[in-house]
Amino acid sequence: MDAPQLSLGQRIKHYRKKAELSQKGLAAIVGVSPTVLSRYESDKLEPNILTLMNLAKALNITGDALLGLELHPDLIAQNRDEYTVLRNFRRFNNLGQDRVLEYISGIAELPKYTDKK
Repeated sequence: MDAPQLSLGQRIKHYRKKAELSQKGLAAIVGVSPTVLSRYESDKLEPNILTLMNLAKALNITGDALLGLELHPDLIAQNRDEYTVLRNFRRFNNLGQDRVLEYISGIAELPKYTDKK
């Protein structure tokens, strides 16, 4: 199931599970009660903007991902680390981008640096 097609509550739950956090654990990080987090996940209560920001930060995703504003998961950053890489890549000229791509391609061929999926 693609996260952008889900309701806000379903996306919160989706990304919480992806981060391997319990409701109690995420609630503690965000600063809300587990009951309130449960109500967010069941779409019975909507978080305010500050809580949305805290949820995205705690789940290590962008606000756009949490709000379901992505076009396609493979086309945009899924978390802050990917966003940082993309932002920096775009700052390079063509020569710099070519060099980064060569480096990444070389690393991707080394088994110790890739997931075994």
